[in-house]
Amino acid sequence: MIGQITNILTNPTFVRFAQNTRATVTTESLFKATGRPFFIMHDKSIDDKTKKYTATKEAVYQMLCLGIYLGIVGPVFKKPIFKAAQKILKNEKDLPKFKNVGEYESYRKLALMPLKNRQNHALLEKVPTNLHKDLLTLEHPNLYKTEKGVIELSYLVGTILGLALFASELSNLVIHPIMKTLGFEPKKAKKDNVQTQNETQNTNKINAKA
Repeated sequence: MIGQITNILTNPTFVRFAQNTRATVTTESLFKATGRPFFIMHDKSIDDKTKKYTATKEAVYQMLCLGIYLGIVGPVFKKPIFKAAQKILKNEKDLPKFKNVGEYESYRKLALMPLKNRQNHALLEKVPTNLHKDLLTLEHPNLYKTEKGVIELSYLVGTILGLALFASELSNLVIHPIMKTLGFEPKKAKKDNVQTQNETQNTNKINAKA
């Protein structure tokens, strides 16, 4: 069973699929953020104010989803999945014992650099010392494909669960405050706060006189 999991994670087809999934989500979100507002603005059946509001809201929503997906969903899913994989695959001979996903990513960045550029690089401090020798002597050190597969798996899970569940919900929570800031929606909350403050001040004055 463990061997089958490892074979899947190190399979180039799986890695390409996971990478393409992330790239597809990014491309699709960027297209929606630009394409949909463009077509909305050229819709002659809608009045100008509605066009501007709808197009801006669509662009903001799609960029929020993309930002949340890339900035939050990936890292949130990446760390626990990486740790779980380390426990499941702890007996694999080719799996180095990185403490966390950050150590592996630092190692991989160095391993993909030309050998001469790795000398005295700041990332060396973030890599386990037992792997320094390979990085500083080998032109093409081991890239540890299993670890790479685990990271891509985390992004794939993040795409399926995170984008559908978290990104859209978080975007819906913050999109209206943004639209109010941009002047497309009335700032009712602000007026209510002012009214509440006035009422509180009046109440305080009455209490003080009493």
